[in-house]
Amino acid sequence: MERRYRVEPRVVFTELKDGTGLLLHLGTKLYFSLNRTGTFVWKLLTEAPRTRNEVAHAICEHYDASPEQVTKDLDALFEELISEKLVIPEGT
Repeated sequence: MERRYRVEPRVVFTELKDGTGLLLHLGTKLYFSLNRTGTFVWKLLTEAPRTRNEVAHAICEHYDASPEQVTKDLDALFEELISEKLVIPEGT
């Protein structure tokens, strides 16, 4: 079974007028900016914990994007969000 990911509850999200977003972790005081796709991913994760495959599928449908490129970019985004403690793998 694939692991699900959820947002860290101490992170505040603000969407900007241009579709990008800003995250502020209230515990670490870390600011993190998201491009439009990152903002789309963040919104998905705030709705419910999701697997990487679920998020990748939603991105491919929404942006009509290549699965190979989406997977590569999503892996990099998840790695950074997890390392900065903005997203939490469930069960850890």
